[in-house]
Amino acid sequence: MKTAIVFAAALLSAGVVFADAASADTGKTRAEVINELAQARASGELDALNADQSVLFQTQRAAAVNAAPVAKAAPAAGKTRAQVLAELREAQKSGELAALNSEDPMAIQRFAATQAAKKAEALAE
Repeated sequence: MKTAIVFAAALLSAGVVFADAASADTGKTRAEVINELAQARASGELDALNADQSVLFQTQRAAAVNAAPVAKAAPAAGKTRAQVLAELREAQKSGELAALNSEDPMAIQRFAATQAAKKAEALAE
């Protein structure tokens, strides 16, 4: 029990020491920091800094996106909305959409095998 009390006291005193060290580094009180923040907001300096950061972030993001090769599907050139919706309905009806969205990695292979069997059956008739 004494060990636990001594340990707890040591943790608390260490926390106080670190808190004092952190506040001693800045040399500013909380009120001074809040006042500086209010002045930066009023003068527009904060908005300018945030805008700069936003532009920097967007630039870095664009560079990262452009640098990373991304496999893109070929656009459906020339398809109308109605054609795309018809393809969607067909994929839903045939089970292809469910197989593609399934978390089961074998679902699409089972779907393909089923479709191949249906084709073979239709050709045999």
